Amino acid sequence: LLHIVSEHTSDENNFILRVGIFLLNSLACQVEGEQKKLVGSLGAIEKMLQIIKQRLLAGVCDDVMETAWSAMWNVTDETPSNCKRFLDGDGMNLFLKCKEKFPDKQDLLRNMMGLLGNVAEVPRLRPYLMTSEFVAEFSFLLDSKSDGIEVSYNAAGVLAHMASDGAEAWSIEEPEREFVLARMVRAINRWHIDSRRNINYRSFEPIIRLLPVSHTPECQLWAAWAIANFTKVSPEKYCSLVVDEGGLRVLEEMLNSNSTTVTTTSEDVLNYAKQVWDNVQTWIENGQRLEYDG
Repeated sequence: LLHIVSEHTSDENNFILRVGIFLLNSLACQVEGEQKKLVGSLGAIEKMLQIIKQRLLAGVCDDVMETAWSAMWNVTDETPSNCKRFLDGDGMNLFLKCKEKFPDKQDLLRNMMGLLGNVAEVPRLRPYLMTSEFVAEFSFLLDSKSDGIEVSYNAAGVLAHMASDGAEAWSIEEPEREFVLARMVRAINRWHIDSRRNINYRSFEPIIRLLPVSHTPECQLWAAWAIANFTKVSPEKYCSLVVDEGGLRVLEEMLNSNSTTVTTTSEDVLNYAKQVWDNVQTWIENGQRLEYDG
């Protein structure tokens, strides 16, 4: 597939390229773990970046470009080595150029921000994102209404992970950390907890890791809202993740006023934590009821 994609990039081979890249993206959705690393080691990220550069030079944003970003989003999911390949291939500058060239392309923006969310989940790669230009862009996108709440949500997720490293890791003067965090809270408060989502999580572990970040309650707010939303709109899929990945134990600690392990100073965080708890308990009870009825 990678050979097909790389060898058929001219206009007359556009159909073959289109089919190849759609198949590659479909494959990237199916593979996990070591297989994703293998796809990356075979040059998938570099091929996608090459296709995006060619489309950018031609001034064309079509389904091929959007799918190239989508494929990278899928193949970087919980795969730090592929995230690093994206950064090493000048992916961040391509992100800025694509956003500047095609500001109204909703699917493109969603796919790009989803990928950057994967990069931001990797602690050792977050310093690559800590530039004034990148942070200003993420902060600006907090107000985006593109594709429902997805772009705003992903921008807040990137910033939440960056802010979770503490004030000392915020190595830029502008935008100021407190300014960005205030914009994050404003954005989150605009989202409706019943929002149906155009995103698929295989794991909540990166989000759950933000719940104990008591030094920055804004990080906790994004994480608690995210889990409350997903367990409300898709309980059959996501409540089991919260239980299996230890999220319920973290929430129990947070809701226990006597606990010193996981604390928060935000009432909103506690409210969303309680919503998650209620959503999971309802899911458990419904499962037991179905089992009993069966």
